This record gives sequence, structure tokens and C-alpha cells, in this order.
Amino acid sequence: MVLYAMGALCLLGVISKLIVWISYKRLVKASNHIASSNHSLTRQLKLKFENCYKLNLGVQNVPVFVDKYLQKYKAMGIRVHTLNRFFVAVILLEALLGVAGCLGGFWQGLSLQQITLYAALGFISVLFMLFVDSLCDIEDKREMVVTNLQDYLDNVLTNRLQHEYDGGEGQELMAKTEAAKLMERGEAQTAATKLKIKKTKKAKKSSDEEEEVIREILREFLT
Repeated sequence: MVLYAMGALCLLGVISKLIVWISYKRLVKASNHIASSNHSLTRQLKLKFENCYKLNLGVQNVPVFVDKYLQKYKAMGIRVHTLNRFFVAVILLEALLGVAGCLGGFWQGLSLQQITLYAALGFISVLFMLFVDSLCDIEDKREMVVTNLQDYLDNVLTNRLQHEYDGGEGQELMAKTEAAKLMERGEAQTAATKLKIKKTKKAKKSSDEEEEVIREILREFLT
């Protein structure tokens, strides 16, 4: 039973690492040609960065901005970061199962050959998964993606946005924004003025009605 569990875990771990490797391989390719890439992550990254710039919010810390999107990057509906963590957890579980198999063998009185088999399989599965991990070299690919994204945002996209929005087009956009704000303020002030006038008229009408009632009472009293 332990041997089957070790085999199943090893297979799941390798599959998860291959998914991470393929995902980062595609992302490296997309980050090398961000301007023409149709990759979902690079498109979202560019759109969010441009929107922040247009709203005069800016992006003060580009590395954190990039890392935030990489943390959310998903493959098959699961975060790639989580899949990579799962692989590390599987390595630890493989080692624990190997130790548990040896201890269980001693407890059940199995032969030394069978106990050695558990230990050997646990050791070999851990070594194999470490070999797969070094072969995929996910950390190196992630660093390449981060470097490419930061370089594009800092040195390409920022310069283009400065040229577009800090020049005539940018001033026109800012002027329209300010005009819209002034219109909103003007409408709010107009509505407040109308409400004030309405209240004044209502108060004046009430005052006139009171004076008329007093006059009527005085007429009746005098007559």
C-alpha cells in the first residue's frame, strides 16, 4: 500500500512540475515580445499599468507590481505558484512515506530485504524528483520573466505613456477630465441652489399664510 502511495505521489509531483515548466516557458516567450504578445498575463499587466498612468496614479514600485501578477498567474485554473509549492510538498511526503514504510516493516516483522526496498524506493523517488526540479529550473525562468516584464514597463511602456499623455494628447485628456469634474460640481451647486430657493419660497409662503390668518382673527375681533 505504501509503495502504491509513493508511486502515485511521485507521478502527481512530476505532472505538477511539468505544468509549471510549460507555463513559465510560454510566459518567457511572451515576455520577450510583450508588445505583440497575446498572452493573457502580459495583456492584463499592460492594461493595468496604462490605466494607472492615465488616472495619474502611477506605479511607484514596478517589481512589486510584477510580482503581484505573477503570484496570481494560473494554469488549468490553479495558481502556478501553488503547483510549484505542491511539488516541494510531494518531495517531503515521499521521504516521510519511505521512513514510514521502514518503521512499519520493522513493526510487522518483515524481512530485511522488504524493509530495504521501502528505504531504497523512497530514496530513489526523492532523488528523481530533485533531478526533475533541477532540470526544469523554474526559478531561472521566473527571474527571466520578471526581468523582461520590469524592463518593458520601466524602459518601454513608461516612455511611450509619457510621450502620449504628457504631450498634447495628455493635456487634452486632462483638460477633458477637469471639465467633466467642473460640470459635475456645477450641476451639484445648481441643484443645491434650486433646493435653497424652493425652501425659501416655501418658508415665505408659510409666513404669508400665517399673516393672513392673523389679519382674519383681528377683523373678527374688531367687528
